[in-house]
Amino acid sequence: MNSKSAAFTLMELLVVIAIIGILASLLVPALSRAKAEANNTVCVNNLRQLGIATLLYAGDNNSRLPSAEILPTDPIDPQRPLPRICDVLARYIGRARGATADTNTVTVFKCPSDRGGYFAREGSSYEWNVDLNGHRIDETRTETPFMINDNNGQTTNWIVIFPPQTTPLLLDYEEFHPRPPKSGKNVVYMDDHVAPLGVSSAVPSGPPPPAP
Repeated sequence: MNSKSAAFTLMELLVVIAIIGILASLLVPALSRAKAEANNTVCVNNLRQLGIATLLYAGDNNSRLPSAEILPTDPIDPQRPLPRICDVLARYIGRARGATADTNTVTVFKCPSDRGGYFAREGSSYEWNVDLNGHRIDETRTETPFMINDNNGQTTNWIVIFPPQTTPLLLDYEEFHPRPPKSGKNVVYMDDHVAPLGVSSAVPSGPPPPAP
């Protein structure tokens, strides 16, 4: 066989490279979406476990919810800092009662899409709803301020009241899972369902009263 006839021409080589480039450009976004979906699934499962752990804690503490910092590295009252939520719930995360754990290695507190280093810094990728600190599990109502922009560019402040069964317990510190137009934060609610952060299950109570 003539060696010249068996070799690739420059044109054929360029065509092969172009086809490989096109296939790669189609494959990379699909792989990125699959990775994002897998990370979201892990996050949802983590939050569901943490929701169960919170309910178990309340069951052992006269129906009272934990008291913990929202940002352990920046306590609300530096003179009397509260514990980290990861330390409060550690004994309820798949371990025998009374067992100790190195919470820095408990991956249920770590969202795989945590790019802000919250797990390493705060001990958890998920912030605790400090409005619930010390409350009874059957009496909680969380009020959260929202700003709503209308089509005329006007901004209205609303206070959103979450009834007990849909009160947020823990949620992503940041929008780790972007999915416009919804928020990229996952939340575990009092009834232990996990969903993206939203106000669909909340009850708007109207604009807040004017400041005195």
